[in-house]
Amino acid sequence: MLVLHLSFIAILVGALVTHFSSSSGILRLRIGETTNVIFTEDGAEKLPFTVTLSDFEVQRYPGSASAMDYVSTVEVDGKTYSISMNNILKVKGYRFYQSSFDEDEGGSILSVSHDPWGVTITYVGYALLFLCLVGFFFCRETNFRRTLSRVIKESSAALVLLMLFIGANASAQNQQKDPYQETSIGETLTEGSALSPKALPRNLADSLCNLFVYYNGRIAPMETMARDYVMKAYGKPSVKGFSSAEVFSGWIFYFDTWKNVPLKLKSKEKGTNKEDEKYYVLQSVASQKALRVFPYFPESDGQEGVLNGWLSPTDDLPMEMDPQEWLFVRKVFSLIGENVYKGDYEGALDVISKIAKYQKKNAGEYLPSLSRVRTEKLYNKMSRPMAAAMACVTLGMILFILTGVMISRNRKMPKSIGRMAMILSTLLFVYLTMVLILRWMVSGHIPMANGFEMMLLIAWGAMILTIITYKVIPIIQPLGFILTGFALLVAVLGESNPQITPLMPVLSSPLLSIHVASMMISYTLLGLVALNGLMGLFVRSKDAQQNLADISLVILYPGIFFLIAGTVIGAVWANVSWGSYWMWDPKETWAFVTCIVYASVFHVSSMPAFRNPRFFHWFCVIAFMCVLVTYFGVNFILGGMHGYA
Repeated sequence: MLVLHLSFIAILVGALVTHFSSSSGILRLRIGETTNVIFTEDGAEKLPFTVTLSDFEVQRYPGSASAMDYVSTVEVDGKTYSISMNNILKVKGYRFYQSSFDEDEGGSILSVSHDPWGVTITYVGYALLFLCLVGFFFCRETNFRRTLSRVIKESSAALVLLMLFIGANASAQNQQKDPYQETSIGETLTEGSALSPKALPRNLADSLCNLFVYYNGRIAPMETMARDYVMKAYGKPSVKGFSSAEVFSGWIFYFDTWKNVPLKLKSKEKGTNKEDEKYYVLQSVASQKALRVFPYFPESDGQEGVLNGWLSPTDDLPMEMDPQEWLFVRKVFSLIGENVYKGDYEGALDVISKIAKYQKKNAGEYLPSLSRVRTEKLYNKMSRPMAAAMACVTLGMILFILTGVMISRNRKMPKSIGRMAMILSTLLFVYLTMVLILRWMVSGHIPMANGFEMMLLIAWGAMILTIITYKVIPIIQPLGFILTGFALLVAVLGESNPQITPLMPVLSSPLLSIHVASMMISYTLLGLVALNGLMGLFVRSKDAQQNLADISLVILYPGIFFLIAGTVIGAVWANVSWGSYWMWDPKETWAFVTCIVYASVFHVSSMPAFRNPRFFHWFCVIAFMCVLVTYFGVNFILGGMHGYA
């Protein structure tokens, strides 16, 4: 405990030293230029050495204009160094970070920080803090260990600590047909009245959506774009019995029959920008402006070719393009429409196959593999877990009420109900695991980059905790289902954006993954504690209130550990990525407030109020409001650098 408090002092002293002794500035260089001057808020400052920019490169994802990394090659005192995102340069107490670059990519902008002592002192404080938090769980004479022993003794089974290692090493030999392979048309064109929407036959629509499209900064099956656009317009993946592919093809070839189909709008949104935005989605497809399906790389080894790489039929096509190729890109969708109008579906399919061959010829090395395409299609079918969310909330509420009644009467939940809930939680865990793994495989990075993925991780973590501890802590079952249900609801409601995009360069860091995982674990545990606190406020039995308080305390201590550890790791990541470990951003401020509020639990022995189980339950519920502000309040209201809603 003494070293723990000393670590706080070290962190504060380090911050104070940084505040008074550090300096920072900007270094602008064109390729081939040499300088020793940086620009600070107070003017220019000279470095004790010169810096020469030898080269600058924007590294992009294969076949995409989306940046994968920014790399500056510099020379300092005759030595060559590379500076990129999450790869800083340290020279004589100065640290150089890749900040920005000139629009023509002929120059680089570097952030420069000089903090010889503050960071070192702060990092010492972080290390002491982390070691003390870990050591705390191994100390015998602590309130946590005493409470844990009491919970285990009162349980009908011993607490089993499991370490889950989940790996995806299966490579099923799927016998599905190659999406490029021709298919026969066995259906006729969907007919209807003049006011009824029309679409291509399903096989033809599916063949069209098997083509690749440049979408959200990456190369994806058009099926993904179709599903996202249909979801955005109508709030569901199918409309009037039409699949996403059929609706999407209907927008392209039968827009007049679709433009009057009501969009998903609240009554107050009529005539607003939100309505205009959704109509624009339809029109961008109908006009073929959004259909960037034609790869064109006249300089495949150069940046210029990549930037102009994926074209739509309505783009200003390059003047150097071959005339026949120019005509193909400009007119091919009209040719498909002409065949459809004449009822020649085999002819339309043949034209679509020619587009597929064009894509293979011009961008074969960049196109996703067949296995990855199949993975993405499977993900499209399994994602947006609204049904699972509603089922979890409903089941959780029922179990919550039943558990409250049983606890109030000093009775145990029937084993049959517990087993059934265990089976359902296992199935839900398997489902969430598959969704996360599939999203990981499709995106190529750990799914921790946006609010949708964060909520999925919280739901997944809640199910893991439920499965591991339900025998020792039966109350965890209803709490786990409720938390999982609300996390999934947040993921799929409120205009959350689950679309998969390339990872921003600054987010490509192992520290980010550890930071996010720690924060999500802490939010999951603290959320369970808050729900358990609600249960403690409802029951009247003093013994039941005390038992629930013991359970909350056992869950709360690990939750606080991950909360503080995640915050510290986030500060280290920020320092590595952009040269500042703490800037009092709204997210950082509220993270600090949340840590301080929950840290008061460590003073249970010196604060008599915490010994009252009812007061303790109130504290757990109210303290969780800080977590809600830190996550939702910052993202949706306060904004700042950490707003990723």
